[in-house]
Parts: sequence; structure tokens; C-alpha cells
Amino acid sequence: MRLVKAWRKGMDIEALADGKSYVAKPDGWEKPGFWEAVKRAFTLKYRVYDGTGVETCQVHYDFVHGHILVKRPVGDRQFRLPIFETGAGRYYMKEKVTGFLIWPLIDGGKIGIKAEGEKSIKDYSLTLSSDDPGLDPLMLEFAIGYLIRWMSFNIGI
Repeated sequence: MRLVKAWRKGMDIEALADGKSYVAKPDGWEKPGFWEAVKRAFTLKYRVYDGTGVETCQVHYDFVHGHILVKRPVGDRQFRLPIFETGAGRYYMKEKVTGFLIWPLIDGGKIGIKAEGEKSIKDYSLTLSSDDPGLDPLMLEFAIGYLIRWMSFNIGI
């Protein structure tokens, strides 16, 4: 089972995935100035850095179209919620007040929950756990993208 925890810390999003730490910083975080700070407060584009400070990917949330876009050097990935596709198959996400459930879309047969996310409003954090190897390579980016989405709803965009 894979476990990813992401939480908001100021304007940044910090994440812990399988014991490795990551930080997602808003686009333009390195630019000084008042107007740049205002833009950062409302941005839906984040750059993800690993523990050594190397950029691993970019995560964008498109509020108008309702999808999370992950830009990686090896190729981009897009999640259109509630139904999204990975290289391993199609999945459905059902949101709840306290989190969400993800299961594969299969014609017929018994379907089991493959991933579960829990939200903490008090800590402004998200914990995502999965036992599906098809979701493993995408869980960190999905958790960060979902937290960006959640943050955008709370600022009233």
C-alpha cells in the first residue's frame, strides 16, 4: 500500500510520499515584489521540488474545465474529474465532505475501492492511500493537484 500526505504551509504545499519529502511552490515564487505576491496568492500553478531542490514536475489546476494537469519531462498527464484515465485504466472519484474514494471503471464484475483520500479541515491536509499499482506513479501529483483544487474553492475563485 502506498501512502501520500500533503498539507498546506503558508503559500507552499508540502508532501510526504513513501518517506520522501517534496515541496510544491506557487508559480513565480522566486520573483520579489508586491504584485508578484498578489499573483502567487491566486495562482493555480505549482512547481514540485524533491528533497534536494530539483524540480520534478509542474501541477496546474484548471478551474474552468475542472481538470488537474501534470507536466513532467517524460510526458504530461491530465485528470478530468470525476472520471479520469491513467495508463493502467479508467477510474472514478466520488467526493465526500471528509475526503474521496477512487475505484476502477470495469464493465461487470465486483469493484473494490482502490484509493481513499481523507481531508482534514483543521490541519488543511490530505492523506491518500492506495493499493493499486496503476495509481502509484501518479499519487503524489494527484494529491498536490487535489489540494490546489481544494484551496481554490476556499478562496472563492
